[in-house]
Amino acid sequence: GDVEIIDSTVRDCYAGWDGGVVRAYDSGAVSLIDSDVSSCSAGNWGGATYTADTDLNVTDSTISGCNATFGGAVYVASGSASLARSTISNCIGGDRKRLRESSEK
Repeated sequence: GDVEIIDSTVRDCYAGWDGGVVRAYDSGAVSLIDSDVSSCSAGNWGGATYTADTDLNVTDSTISGCNATFGGAVYVASGSASLARSTISNCIGGDRKRLRESSEK
């Protein structure tokens, strides 16, 4: 079925593998509407969301301060993604160990 996060604040979520807030594979659409997501992380893909064979819709929302090894804010393995009247800021995707080591120098 569909996953909808509407008029919500989501923060400080963590997933050891994929999608700090939502991991959806071969499911209905994932929609983030009129919401704020911040400081979420995932061990591998998609600090806020990971989708595969699923459509992602982000509308009138903010995703900030999220991180993952791949796709600091969102990771779309397959399917479509749309971003409308929304902001993604201060999210980091990359090898966090390498990023941490370079910032300590």
